[in-house]
Amino acid sequence: MARRSSGCLPVLVLLLAPCFLGYAIGLPVLALASPALVPYLYLHDPAQFAEHRTFALSTLAAAPVLAFLLVRWASPAGGRLRGSRRRPLPTPPKGRFNPRARRPGLVRGYLGRIVLLLTATSAAALWLLLRSNDGRGPQAMQETLTLVGGVAGATVVVLFAIRRWDRPYIAPVTLATVRTQARQAEKALRRVRADNVRVERLVAEVSAKLAEAHTRTDFATLRTLHTESYGCADSVYAHYRSVQETLNTMTHTVRSVRMGRWQPTGAVIRAVHRGARTEAAQLRVATAGLATTVASLNAETARNRKLVDQLNVRTADVKHRIRDNCGAAGLRWFEDLEARREAARAAEGKPLRAAR
Repeated sequence: MARRSSGCLPVLVLLLAPCFLGYAIGLPVLALASPALVPYLYLHDPAQFAEHRTFALSTLAAAPVLAFLLVRWASPAGGRLRGSRRRPLPTPPKGRFNPRARRPGLVRGYLGRIVLLLTATSAAALWLLLRSNDGRGPQAMQETLTLVGGVAGATVVVLFAIRRWDRPYIAPVTLATVRTQARQAEKALRRVRADNVRVERLVAEVSAKLAEAHTRTDFATLRTLHTESYGCADSVYAHYRSVQETLNTMTHTVRSVRMGRWQPTGAVIRAVHRGARTEAAQLRVATAGLATTVASLNAETARNRKLVDQLNVRTADVKHRIRDNCGAAGLRWFEDLEARREAARAAEGKPLRAAR
C-alpha cells in the first residue's frame, strides 16, 4: 500500500514561521543599533559580552554594510545622489540659496547618510536601553520587542527623509514664469474662441449647403465648400494640438507652485527672507489667475474639439454628396481625393483604410 503523506509538516512550518520571521527582521534591526548596543553590553554586562564577543563584534562590523544597502535602496535611482553625474542640476532663482540645488559627492554623500542612519538608530536604542528596556528580567520579551520596534521606527523615519531629500531637484517656478505663461494662456484663449466662432459659422454654412443640395447639385460650389471646410478643420486641429501642449505645461506649472508651498526648504526660506514672503504672496495671486485662465482654456478647447468633430462629419457628407450627385466629374474628383489621401497615409507609415 502507498504510504499516506503526513499533514504535520505544513502545520509545523506554520507554527515556526513567526519565529523565523522575527529573527529575519529583528537581527538586521538590532545590527543597525549595534554601535550603541555593543558598548552598552560591554559596560553593563561584561560576562555576557565575553560570552558573545565574536557575534557582537561581527554585528558591529556588519552595521555600516547594512546601512549602506538600506541607504542605496532608499535613495531614488535618478535622484541627487544616485543620478547621472553628466546632467547638471537646474540652478535655483538668483539670490536664493537652496541646499538641494547642489549635488553631493558620491563618497561623502553615502558616508553622511550612513552616519545619519546609524546615529539615529543608535540614539533610539540607547534611549530605550536607559529606560530599562534591556531585555532582561521577567518581561524580557516585551522589552526586546519594544527595543526592536523603536529602532525599526527610527530606521523608517530616516530612510523616508533620505528618499525625500534625494529626490531630483526641480527649480522652483518663478513669478516671471507664471506671468509669462498667463499672457500665453490669455492669447491662446482668444485664439481658441476665435477658432470656435469660425468653425461654428462653417458648420452652419456646410449644413445649409447640404440642405440646398437636396434640390440642386452644384459641383463647383460643393467642391469649394469641401476645400474650405477641410482646410479649416485641418488648421484648427493643428492649433488644438499645440494648445494641448501649452495646457499641459501650464497645468504642470500650477501644480508645481501649489505643491511647492508645502516644501520644507521653501518654508524655511520664506521664514528667513522677507522678500521671499512678498514674492510668494504675488506668486499665489498670479497662479490663481493662471489657474482660472487654464480652466477657461480647457473648457473652450473641449468645445473646440467637439466643433471640429462636427465639421469633419459635415465635410465627409459633402464629399459623399459630390460622389453620389455630381455625375462622372464628381465621381472622378472623389476617387482622386481618396487616392491622394491614401498616398499621404502610406508616406506617413499609417495603415491604409478600406475604400468607402
